[in-house]
Amino acid sequence: MYYSVEAIETPSLGDEQRAVIISVDPREYPRAVVTTANGVARSIGINSGMSTAIATRMAREQGIEVVYVAPRHDVYATYSRRLMDLLRTETPLLEHRSIDEAALDWRHHGFLSEPVVELRRRILDEIGLSVSFGVAPTLLVAKMASEVAKTRQNHVCLVCPGEAEAFLAPLSVRALVGIGPKSEARLRGFEISTIGDLATRPLDWLVDQFGSSYGRYLHHASRGNDESTLVGERNSKSISAEHTFSRDTSDRAEIWRRLQAQAREVADRLREDNLVASEVAIKVRYGVTWETITRQQRLGSPTDDPSVLAAGAAALMRKAWTRRPIRLIGLRAARLETRSDAVQLSLMSS
Repeated sequence: MYYSVEAIETPSLGDEQRAVIISVDPREYPRAVVTTANGVARSIGINSGMSTAIATRMAREQGIEVVYVAPRHDVYATYSRRLMDLLRTETPLLEHRSIDEAALDWRHHGFLSEPVVELRRRILDEIGLSVSFGVAPTLLVAKMASEVAKTRQNHVCLVCPGEAEAFLAPLSVRALVGIGPKSEARLRGFEISTIGDLATRPLDWLVDQFGSSYGRYLHHASRGNDESTLVGERNSKSISAEHTFSRDTSDRAEIWRRLQAQAREVADRLREDNLVASEVAIKVRYGVTWETITRQQRLGSPTDDPSVLAAGAAALMRKAWTRRPIRLIGLRAARLETRSDAVQLSLMSS
């Protein structure tokens, strides 16, 4: 993300033919390390975490001029917040893993490329960042798919159910999450160079060679098996429901029925979690163009009443919908608080 943000802020960096290193000048800070670098620098072996002094020497030995750009972590954090806020509009659950990585619950979209491509386009248009997406049945495979996506033209890699082993098999064993340089060297010593090679080894053999815990991990991970689950943010920021129509529609009665159903679903989930909402929002994605709009409004008081949520969503639709055929409709409840807190606030305000 760091170099992408700098290129957005200073567009000339995008076409820079010199080696651009995000780091302080090693002549002033001899122990500095490379935060990241542009494609020119990476092509000659300069990587994140490398000594900036060594990186500079590598570039100059090949006759390449070096430019230093001091890192601006406050700016990167601002872009990260904008990115995560946008992602939250597309998922009921998000795990924010690092400044430039997140895992999303994508089940409501299924294994279709169009929603992912559209989300990537929105991020590029609204924030300017080029991101890569991996979609898979498990977190482990999704993470690896996101790495493969970086090499693809559309920056998207889909791994459908039942395809995980075939997807993983040709990849280098080093690509498997949890395998570092030392483990890779040991595995290659056993003539295991791909994840597919690893998957053929019996569990007992892996346990004998690498111990019970790591051996079992290698056995399951090489087959794409992963029981880990998303760890959401500490407090739910919203609860949403969405529906993709089988055909684009402008039928007001059908759209209203879907909003009512979504309001009931969201209200049920609010009650299950003992929550109430002070804001309702809609998401509309038009057919053909895939343009997506979102609108939200505050409610009169915190609620888990489906009729109130549906009425608020209908009011937003009347203002925002241009009567063009719709591909997707969504309803979201936000500004959540626990029911007990809401009752206490209501008593105090009265």
